[in-house]
Formats: sequence, C-alpha cells, structure tokens
Amino acid sequence: METLRRLRADLEAWLAKLAPRERLLVTVAALGVALFTVWLISLRVSSGMAAREERIETKVKVLSQVGKVAEVYRTRQAERQAIEAKLKGPPVQLLSYISQTGATLGVEVTDLRPTSSPGELEGLREDSVEVNLARIELARLTRLVQTLERGPGVVKVRRLRVTTRSDDPRLVDATVVVSTYQLKS
Repeated sequence: METLRRLRADLEAWLAKLAPRERLLVTVAALGVALFTVWLISLRVSSGMAAREERIETKVKVLSQVGKVAEVYRTRQAERQAIEAKLKGPPVQLLSYISQTGATLGVEVTDLRPTSSPGELEGLREDSVEVNLARIELARLTRLVQTLERGPGVVKVRRLRVTTRSDDPRLVDATVVVSTYQLKS
C-alpha cells in the first residue's frame, strides 16, 4: 500500500512539473491508452461470447440429431416387436391361406405345390409354397401379392416370375413362391 502511495505522489510531482500544454497532451495520451485497453477487452469478451454461442448451437444440433436417432430407434424397435409377435403367433396354414385369399380376390388358385422341406434360418422355420397362376391380369396379381403379405403371421413373397402371353397382351402367367416363417420351438 505504501508503494502505491509513493508512486502516486511521484506521478503528481511529475505532472506538476509539466507545462499546461504538456499536461493536456499527456492526459489525451492516457485517455487514448485507456480507450484502447477497453476496446481490446471488449473485443476479447465478444469473441469469447461468439465462440460460446457457436458451441451452444453445435450442441443443440447434436442433441436434435440424438432425438431423431432415438425416435428412429423407437420406431424400429416397435416394428421389430410387432414382427416378433407375429412370429410367435399361431402358424399360418399356407396352402389354405393362399387359396382363401385368391378366392376372396376372385383369382383362381389351383396349382399349389409345397416346396420339398421346411427351411431353417437362424432360429426360424420357413415353409414355402409355389403357386402357378395362368392367364391373370397384372392388377389382380398385384392385389393378390399385396394381400398375401399383409395377412396374418409373417408371410412374404420370396420370388415372382411373370411371363407375357402372346394370345392376350393384357394377361400374364405368373409363378409366385410364398413363404411363411415361425420361431423354432
């Protein structure tokens, strides 16, 4: 504290020795240094605030992406649980299901052949049926395939082969392999 008093006294003595014009110049120079110092400090503070705002904005974007990913995860989890519930449900009698669906849609389904043996896929049992459809309109075939896949259990059209007919260009012949899946017991 004593040192500060001594420095202040020395400064006052030095200023007292100066002429009025020199005192004015020293005061203006001191104000200039003070203003420059305040400007540097404010520049530093504003750049720090801008950097913080940028980091906050980045973190908000990351959090929104996390929210979107979490929503997609919840959706996929619900879809997986729905498929698992279908797999655990009663088995679909594929031959009768295909025949009934065809009859409902007005499609004559007479040539049904089960494949050789049920397939085994990582904890699942697969049963397949090959269906040959002759002289069918493409729109009816589309409705049949969509209806089969939207039915009970897990039923998928594994293969679809369509050939055109030369006698009637509106009709096609189709071979469809339909499979159903169940969890192994």
